[in-house]
Amino acid sequence: MDVNNSTYVILVHGDLGTGERLQAAQIRRSIESTAWHRLQHVVFIPGLFHLKMACADGLWRCFVQPSAAREDETSLMRDIAQLRPKETGIYSTKPGFRRMHQLIGHAGICRRLDCWRVHAESRGFANLEGFAASKPTLDDLKKMAEEVTCAYVARHKLQRMRREKDNKRDLQFENALLLNKYFLLYEELSYAMNCGDIGRTETCIMSWIPILKATGKHKYATHMSNFLYNLHCVYPPGLRHAIRYHILINPTGHPTKWRAVDWCVELNNLFTKVKNGGKGSNRSVERIIMESPLVEVYRKLQTSVQKNFGHTHLATNHSPPDMRKTYEKVQEQLALNSPHKMLPGRTSRYQIDDLGDKGREMMEKLVRGVTLVESETDEIEEGSAVDDIIVELI
Repeated sequence: MDVNNSTYVILVHGDLGTGERLQAAQIRRSIESTAWHRLQHVVFIPGLFHLKMACADGLWRCFVQPSAAREDETSLMRDIAQLRPKETGIYSTKPGFRRMHQLIGHAGICRRLDCWRVHAESRGFANLEGFAASKPTLDDLKKMAEEVTCAYVARHKLQRMRREKDNKRDLQFENALLLNKYFLLYEELSYAMNCGDIGRTETCIMSWIPILKATGKHKYATHMSNFLYNLHCVYPPGLRHAIRYHILINPTGHPTKWRAVDWCVELNNLFTKVKNGGKGSNRSVERIIMESPLVEVYRKLQTSVQKNFGHTHLATNHSPPDMRKTYEKVQEQLALNSPHKMLPGRTSRYQIDDLGDKGREMMEKLVRGVTLVESETDEIEEGSAVDDIIVELI
């Protein structure tokens, strides 16, 4: 059977395992005589939700996984000890996406507040409360935000700082600059995806590719590089438009509620396999497939029963926790150890690498044909846990 599919494509969203299986099928069928049998109409799109998980895991590998990186008083582990004092052991081993996503948000807020505090003190204010009492205008806040970004986020000047003599360097200050940079890159990627900003999301991916390469996420770096190259240099304009406008969707239609397609697939799998997959002898592949079309019916029936019995707690989106006291404890610790004040001669037990430069250097070596040892950290991709999916609902 020969089908004329020259004007149609099928977009397949999924994790890297899905993409590798599809690629293997296309290679196996490459000797077929027709485009239909060669599966040329199938276009794989790497899931951005799984990319986000890879970025969070890359930050964990950089700041938490090395045991020496946890020893400094200004390290990220000190923030974890204040934010999640009962989970330090979990963060040291394998925290998962949900914990890392929340840590990046909470620790990032505290660190940026400390940057503003230090900069306000340099302007003659006693603290942030005194700066707020001066009632700065919006233009003043924008100007100060630019100054804070230039002073406390790693830029090109970091290389010049690291070429200085040891008695003039502050290694913990340099590590803090890099931490602020990577946390902001992650939050920018997350914000762009939530807002449905396609161009900004692609720009963020460009910044994350060398970082993923440097942290051992070689497959993600390769797949995302190939995806962006094919999207902007290989695919025709019509296909490019279709892919860009379908990598993010908004199931609810509410602002800042855009989600990656692979997250929606994982959510559907949650309802199909976990919540309505049966138990004991009833849990079988055949039964899951048979009942999968009824998942939406089950959800509507459950909602109807809850309303009839007067249950008011129908929403899963709970109000955010009040973190003010916890933030105050973290800020007191940051003010005590001064990660954002330059103290010449201060050493560190672990120096954070500039992952952007390191990743680009690795990619340049590959272009020149230099073989890299990539086996020590490129692990098999893990699936999404229930908590990893639910955290995107919050």
